Amino acid sequence: MIRLKSLLLEQWGEKSSTAKDTRYKSDAEIEAEKQAKIQKEKEELKKKEQELKDIEAKRKKLELEKEEADRLEKERLEKEIQKQREKEDEIKRERENQRDIWRKEDEEKKKKEQEKKDKEKELEDKKKEDKKNKGKKQGGKTGIKLGDNWFGPISATGNGYEPRGHDAFGHGHWHASRKNSDGSTRPHRGLDIKSKAGDPVFSPMDCKIKRVYGIYPNKCYYLKGVTLEGTGEYSGYVFRLFYVKLASGYKVGQQIKKGDAFAIMQDLENRCYPPKKNGRRMTNHIHWEYYKNKYVKGKDRNPVPLIGMKKPD
Repeated sequence: MIRLKSLLLEQWGEKSSTAKDTRYKSDAEIEAEKQAKIQKEKEELKKKEQELKDIEAKRKKLELEKEEADRLEKERLEKEIQKQREKEDEIKRERENQRDIWRKEDEEKKKKEQEKKDKEKELEDKKKEDKKNKGKKQGGKTGIKLGDNWFGPISATGNGYEPRGHDAFGHGHWHASRKNSDGSTRPHRGLDIKSKAGDPVFSPMDCKIKRVYGIYPNKCYYLKGVTLEGTGEYSGYVFRLFYVKLASGYKVGQQIKKGDAFAIMQDLENRCYPPKKNGRRMTNHIHWEYYKNKYVKGKDRNPVPLIGMKKPD
């Protein structure tokens, strides 16, 4: 009985609770609930709007911070670039300055070299001019001594007619024996007179410069010969001088005087006749041939008697 009574009480309580929940609500209650709901939604909307505003403010702040950071980074990069450019400009200026220094040094060096060359050339020209003028004045301090001999000296060495004599390449006497390539012999057609390369060569008489020509076709092609034809009281005398070249101011066909330094001695010792293995050398000399009236091959005369010869009566 008691158990049944409990069950009945429980069932009655549940029904009472359900009846209470489903009871009728008044319009005022419904309106109040509706307003409360609307108010709640407004508050939630405001809250969301505020959250959006906060997010937007935060975004703008981040953008401003980023822009500021970008601006600072740009300024830093520009400063670094400017510093690099300034450094490059400084290096460029230093290089330009160094180039200017080198250029000035080169110009100064070239100037000194040119001055040295000009000075050497001036000295050489002066030396050549002195050699050329040596003996132009007959009997003067600057000229050669012609003395009483009818024919003046040819060479500036010794008395002007010092013979070459014998050296590593043979004798220089008139008609000394010479060997041909086939083993036969021939006479030496002239008299060799000692001289020095570069020394002046003097005219032994009043004459005309008839011809200038090459002597050899081989390695000695540079060697020259000059033919002189006597004029005036020296008419009939024809001389051929080898290993000489005309001095500046002289030309073929020109009339020259006894004692004029009309030519310059060429070098035989080194280029044309180099030293032999034993060191012996060719003596630099002027080859002098003498002919009567005109040059005829093989008709040369002995020039030795003309050395020291007095003027014929």
